[in-house]
Amino acid sequence: MSKKWTLRSAAEEEAPGLHPFAGARLSVFLRHALFTPSADPRTRRQRRVALLANVLRLPHSLWERMAFRSRIRDVDFSENPSIFLIGHWRSGTTHLHNLLSRDPRFGFLTFGETAMPNDMLGPMLPFGKKMIDRALPETRGTDNVRLTLAEPQEEEMGLGNLQRIGYYGVYHFPQEMQTVRDESLFFEGVSSRVKKKFFDRYELLIRKLAVARPGKQLLLKNPPSTCRVSEIRKRFPNAKFVHIVRNPWPVYASTVAKFPRLYNAFAWQTFQDVDIPPFVVETYERLMKGYLEEQASLGLSETDLVEVRYEDLTDRPLEEIERIYQQLRIPFTDEAQSEISSYLKSLSGYQKNRHKLTQREVDAVQRHWSFAFDHWGYDVDPSSSVEIVAE
Repeated sequence: MSKKWTLRSAAEEEAPGLHPFAGARLSVFLRHALFTPSADPRTRRQRRVALLANVLRLPHSLWERMAFRSRIRDVDFSENPSIFLIGHWRSGTTHLHNLLSRDPRFGFLTFGETAMPNDMLGPMLPFGKKMIDRALPETRGTDNVRLTLAEPQEEEMGLGNLQRIGYYGVYHFPQEMQTVRDESLFFEGVSSRVKKKFFDRYELLIRKLAVARPGKQLLLKNPPSTCRVSEIRKRFPNAKFVHIVRNPWPVYASTVAKFPRLYNAFAWQTFQDVDIPPFVVETYERLMKGYLEEQASLGLSETDLVEVRYEDLTDRPLEEIERIYQQLRIPFTDEAQSEISSYLKSLSGYQKNRHKLTQREVDAVQRHWSFAFDHWGYDVDPSSSVEIVAE
C-alpha cells in the first residue's frame, strides 16, 4: 500500500535532493529561483542542487540546440499522426498510457526525457538518468503505480522546464496555485506572446521526441491537454485524441490525496495552510466543462476522438484497447496484443486505494460536478471505494 501523506507529514519530511527545475532551461530556473516569494527553507539544498545542475548542463543544452536544429525542424507528421491521451488527473490516463505504450509501434516520452527536455537528444541524458534513478521513489507515492525511468511519462513537467508556465507550477508554488492553474490551463492573464511561446515549446518537445523515436507513431499523455485540444489541432491538424473518464468520486478523493506527496517533492513555498478540496472541486468543474464545450464546437469525428470509461478499461481491457485501435484506424497486431496481455498479467497484485470523505466534501462534489454525473452516467451517490467520515 502507498504511504498515507498529510500536509503536516509532507512538510516535516526533508525535500528530495532533485527537483524538476534541475532539468529546466537556465532562464526558466533563474526566473523561479530569483523571483519566487516566500521560499521554503526546507528546499535550500534542493535549490542549490538545481542551480549546480543547470550550470553543468548549460553547454550541453546549447550544443544540442544547435546540433539537432535542422532535424527537429524537418520532422513530418502528415502521414503518422500523433495520439494524445487526455482526461482529468486520476481518471486512468496513466493506466491507459502504460497499456498502449506496450505496442512497439508507439514512441513515448520517458521520465528522464520529460525531466530533461533540453538534453533529451544528446550525451547528457544518460548521465542525468543515473542521477534521477538514485532519487526516484519506488512508486509515485500517491498510488501503487511503479515509477521507473523506462516507464512512459506525461509531458507537462517537460513543458514547465522549457518556458515559464505549466500546470506543475501548482505543485511548485502552492501559495500561487490558483493563478498558476488559470495561466497554464486556461491562459487567463497571459499575453498572446506568452501563450504562443508555450505552444511553440510544446511543438518543440513533440518534434524532439519524433527525432528521438524515428519511425514511431508518437503517443503522448497529459491531463492538462484536456482543455488544449483546439490549440493542439492548430499545430498538428491530423492529431488524434483518446479521452478517458472515470467515476467522479474516486477521481475527487484520489486527486485531493495526491497533493501532500507532490508538495513534499516539488513545493518551493510553504503549503501547510493550503485548502486543497475547494481547489480540486473548482479545477475539475472548469476543466471538464471546458472540455465538453470545446468538443461540441470542434465536432471531431470518432476516428479523431475516442471516449473511454476507466471502468470498462479495467473490466475488459483487451476489448477496450481493440475498440480504441479500430476507431483510430490503427491495426491491432498480434505483437501488440501479446505485449499488452503480458503487461496486464503483471498487474495482478495491484491494489486500488480506498478513500475517506467528509459530508461537506460530498455536498460540494454533488453540487458542482452534477453535470459530469449526468453526462457520463455515473451514480451521484459516493461509490463503494469511498467512506464518509466525520470532520
